[in-house]
Amino acid sequence: MVSLHIEGLRFQYRSREVLSGISLHAQGGQMVSLVGPNGAGKTTLLKCINRLLPLKQGTVWLDGRDLAALRRPELARCMAYVPQAASAAFPITVFDTVLLGRKPYLNWKPRQQDLDLVMDMLERMELTGLAMRDLGSLSGGERQKVLVAKAMVQEPRLLLFDEPTSYLDLKYQLKIMQFIRERIDERQICALITTHDLNLALHFCDRLVVVKDGTIAAEGSTAILSEALIRQVYGVEASLQQYRQQSFMVPLRAVP
Repeated sequence: MVSLHIEGLRFQYRSREVLSGISLHAQGGQMVSLVGPNGAGKTTLLKCINRLLPLKQGTVWLDGRDLAALRRPELARCMAYVPQAASAAFPITVFDTVLLGRKPYLNWKPRQQDLDLVMDMLERMELTGLAMRDLGSLSGGERQKVLVAKAMVQEPRLLLFDEPTSYLDLKYQLKIMQFIRERIDERQICALITTHDLNLALHFCDRLVVVKDGTIAAEGSTAILSEALIRQVYGVEASLQQYRQQSFMVPLRAVP
């Protein structure tokens, strides 16, 4: 089973410490949501895990292997990262963008099984009609779906999503989260997802990691979310309700 273990992770921009000794664990079959206010360090944490930012201190193990010891191609076979937003630096079609997810497995040219995998993913993500469109011509929401599709064909054991529902309308927020949830359940892989939507986190995720000021303020099942915790972390008075055995949060007002 997939096992992610983060111990004592620290990161700083110049003299400002952004992450202060983060430690957390996750395993296959789990969808873990990183929640917290802007500037808490959620995106920085994902970038440190993916080695896009250098650690000041700490270790990240995936299945017992220290990720700092892996070469970039090997790391790409272990994990996939979807940023909040991305624009095409050069003209590239939707099909070729998703096909790039297979790059860690290719020598010279894609095999038929790689092409079939991309076509299947485009169909599942309802992107077939956009396959030959230039990525730069798409809306923000459409680009976000393409990036999720690219991460999925990469077939990693760990998925890192930085606000995967950004730019998406209500319908596709639900569809993308449902798709990620199904993928995790099917393959028993692990996902870390940052989101500002506590209701999506409550509905789809197994666990919450609440981040504030570069530290973990609370961690556990979704049951840890309370009105007092929301007030403490977000400075918001909220009401937690139940509907059909599902918890949801109603924000009421900002606390002075």
